[in-house]
Amino acid sequence: MLNVEEARALRASGCTYRQIRRQLGLTTGQLGHVRRTLSREKAGGTRLLRTTPNATDRDLPVSRSVLPSGLRRQLTSSGYKTLGDLADRLSDPDLPGLQAMPGIGPHKAALVKRLLDHYGLLPGTDDLQGAIEALFPDFAEPRD
Repeated sequence: MLNVEEARALRASGCTYRQIRRQLGLTTGQLGHVRRTLSREKAGGTRLLRTTPNATDRDLPVSRSVLPSGLRRQLTSSGYKTLGDLADRLSDPDLPGLQAMPGIGPHKAALVKRLLDHYGLLPGTDDLQGAIEALFPDFAEPRD
């Protein structure tokens, strides 16, 4: 996932995938994985904005994130449909951390935290939408 994060930053700065491969020293298989992962993430965001124009990063589906496939499957089967659901779980002091879930150890929990940190959804960061929904549940948009 570290390669994906670095490649995302390089891609945002305008580098081609060939330049990313050379700069990060990736094999063609690793580069293919990075391309598919970034493509899945971008497609998920595009699809979300097309269906709900006022959607935020909290509404991005976990199933279309850059997390590994097994972890995505495990989180969605546990009921976490969006990144906002994961952020709410981590910010709730009454619930144990993600490591308490079976099959999720410190490494996988760190991957989720880095993803949430990328989108600014980690507890302690400026998550205005989440704070408003916590204080005023009536303003929370219904999720499927």
